[in-house]
Amino acid sequence: MKSQKAIFNLYNLAWKIILPFLKRSKTFKGSYDLRISADNFKKTNIWIHGASGGEAYVAVEILRRMNLKSPLKILYTATTAQGLGTMESFYKSPDFSLNIDMEITWLPFDKPVIIEKVILKTRPELMILLETEIWPGLLYMLKKHGIKTIIINARLSSKSYAWYRKTKFLWEEISPDIVLATSDKDAQRYKNIFDRKTRISVMPNIKFDAMPSSQSRQNNKTSLASFLPRDIPFSILASIREEEEEHLEYILKYLMDNFPDQIIGIFPKHIQRAGHLSEMLDRLLARSGNIRFKWKLRSEISSFVNKGTIILWDTFGELKHAYEYAVTAFVGGSLEPLGGQNFLEPVVCGTAAVTGPHLNSFKWVDNEIFKSKLVFKAENRQQAARYMVEKLRSGTDKTMRRKAAYEYIRKNQGGAAMAVKLINDNLVN
Repeated sequence: MKSQKAIFNLYNLAWKIILPFLKRSKTFKGSYDLRISADNFKKTNIWIHGASGGEAYVAVEILRRMNLKSPLKILYTATTAQGLGTMESFYKSPDFSLNIDMEITWLPFDKPVIIEKVILKTRPELMILLETEIWPGLLYMLKKHGIKTIIINARLSSKSYAWYRKTKFLWEEISPDIVLATSDKDAQRYKNIFDRKTRISVMPNIKFDAMPSSQSRQNNKTSLASFLPRDIPFSILASIREEEEEHLEYILKYLMDNFPDQIIGIFPKHIQRAGHLSEMLDRLLARSGNIRFKWKLRSEISSFVNKGTIILWDTFGELKHAYEYAVTAFVGGSLEPLGGQNFLEPVVCGTAAVTGPHLNSFKWVDNEIFKSKLVFKAENRQQAARYMVEKLRSGTDKTMRRKAAYEYIRKNQGGAAMAVKLINDNLVN
């Protein structure tokens, strides 16, 4: 590893140059000192690392299933406040195993000398990396100190893969011991990057384990029952991002013009956009001359609304319940390249869901869900609007859709159990 040592000496030097700039960055205010020191770390059995909230939820599903008979020390690190917050909330919850002693903190900067100090302080038996958390300094030091390393729920985007292929010379000698990838394509990509000795296989995506696998219904005794009539078709425009508000206006006008006998709910992704959307609704209704429709803020509704009402949600916490009432729902973050939002939530409620074409954050949901017509992926706003009107006119069998959704989810579960078995098999007894 002489060439590797030279590379990482340069990498260490690069971090020495970069760190003073990071210290002045607002991004690292409050975390910088914790990320350059090993002082607060202690001996652990397993070190688990995930970047943000999504990886934290994956870790939670693994930890829920560990069923430990004897105490285990776990270090959990993240690179975002969201990731730390998600894990801290779970650690405080009743679901957490009493036999886990967990330390939750920031991942140190990937400067090799910092990482080595942390490894020498923690001495983990096993390192678990989640999804695409491949840090060269970390892998180098794990390999140097003989710590078994596993990547779980592993995936690689096309863009990341292209970069890793170009730097394959770097990764071959610091490859992890085991990779569990979420698809055949991801598995092949890892095979093309890492050393041949790395054991690479395919697993179900653990994110499916976080979803309900039975048809137990949500409690429908919510505040929505006090103002949403069950006999009037209800459609939803959900998780609308600022960049999509022009598309929202088009879809909204199409819905009003082509199916006036409905109630429409608008849920902005960011609640602070409600004021701007209020102005947009005033302009749209005035310009269209559509006297059948009026709009109201959710916070101002206290009694049943009539057909021809547009409800703009300016309150939190009701979208999942609203899907239970909806015939159809468009899920935003997907008509512009924004990654997409969670279109599985309306699906499990039996709602006819539609998205736009940009779903990079949900590539772990395979094409089967679109082929089975549980979700319609529109190429543009025109297709999305037409699909919603079609479903409003024809109606939808929510019971049948819900059943198909649970069958799809159940078929794709099991990844967390596979991960737990792998961890247990590789822990030092």
